[in-house]
Amino acid sequence: MAAVSPFSTETLSSAEALILRPFEPEDAPALQAYLNHPTLTGRRYLPWSSPDYPPLARQQVGKVIEKWSQTEEGLNLAVVQRESGHLIGHAECSWEWDPHSPSVSVVIDPAYQRQGFGSQVLSLLLAYLYGYTPAHNVSCWIADWNRPALAFAAHHGFRECGRTRRAGIRQGAYFDVVVMDLLRPEWQQGGGGHHAP
Repeated sequence: MAAVSPFSTETLSSAEALILRPFEPEDAPALQAYLNHPTLTGRRYLPWSSPDYPPLARQQVGKVIEKWSQTEEGLNLAVVQRESGHLIGHAECSWEWDPHSPSVSVVIDPAYQRQGFGSQVLSLLLAYLYGYTPAHNVSCWIADWNRPALAFAAHHGFRECGRTRRAGIRQGAYFDVVVMDLLRPEWQQGGGGHHAP
């Protein structure tokens, strides 16, 4: 299997407004606060064993952080606002199936959305994956009802490449999960290549 360069803060924390770092147990209160925000229901991107719906108790959030810290085939990172030091979200890169085709997810606290933080995080993740791993295709999996996330991914060059039909039920109706991806050449053509080493 192709090697993946180990994560370091030097390779992934260069955004002016943000720091990406591993989660710490002390992050639990802030993580619990935004994960329980009602608008994030169904779009929190937590480990499979976590409950789908809020509220999450402090002990459950502690288990999420513990599970994230044990990830061997991916990264689960805290998104911290550099100026304030506040935890404002989390991000994931997963190459569990194949390091050539990892997936990404970005979740930002609703109080900090639409301020460019999600775009900065995604740019850093893509620069890391295409600059320090053998990735040639990066994907994301988004419920079809999550129109803001679909628009966000499309804005950053991702294209629909498939879907899992009737993947779940929301408010009594089936929904599909849309798979979107971005190839390395597409990322480079979009200007991302200037971030790579």
